[in-house]
Amino acid sequence: MLKTYSLTKNTLLVSSESNIENSSVVYVYGDEREYIESYEHKYDFNIDNILTFDDQVAYDTIIDQNDEKSLLVSFLFPKIHEGGHLDNLMTSVVFLVFKNKLIIFTKQKLKFIPELLSNMVLRDVNHFVEEVLLKIMQKDFHVMLDDLRGVKEKIDDLDSKISTSGSLRPTFGDLLTLQKYMIALSTTYKANHKALDFIKKISQLLTILILVLKK
Repeated sequence: MLKTYSLTKNTLLVSSESNIENSSVVYVYGDEREYIESYEHKYDFNIDNILTFDDQVAYDTIIDQNDEKSLLVSFLFPKIHEGGHLDNLMTSVVFLVFKNKLIIFTKQKLKFIPELLSNMVLRDVNHFVEEVLLKIMQKDFHVMLDDLRGVKEKIDDLDSKISTSGSLRPTFGDLLTLQKYMIALSTTYKANHKALDFIKKISQLLTILILVLKK
């Protein structure tokens, strides 16, 4: 599926999917093979492969056949509320950052992305791509902190149960689940910081990203 957004004055508004090329921000999720493959061919990298990363991030500057520069960076997003195996507790968010366009890829739809993008008011329309990217990153870390607080509360609750419970078998099962959550959050946090360090090495985020994307 594709969701497209166009910059109107200082606000991102949902736009027609038939106007993808002229959209300011495009969110791609699910199986959009034709669209994904067009970028894989143009830049010679495998988006599908990056989207399967569950413990690492990707980052690089890329140049197309016309010497046009762009930035590729991915982040991990925690999904600890969904439970299950560790492989299902994190998902990758891949960004292609151009001078005047941002494309976001995820394997499955992440509800927070269209909610965040719809009617987003921007402070600086001249640097809207960087601002949108930063707001999504900010949301990512905000979710991680909220999840961490939730896990801490569950650990405190289990600590109380261990002190008063006669049978500990259910409690040990809960502890194992919490341990999975903590591993997922720790991995997500460390991986995302690698991507942030890469961006910092390019330069100060809001200013040097512009220089990287200029010819």
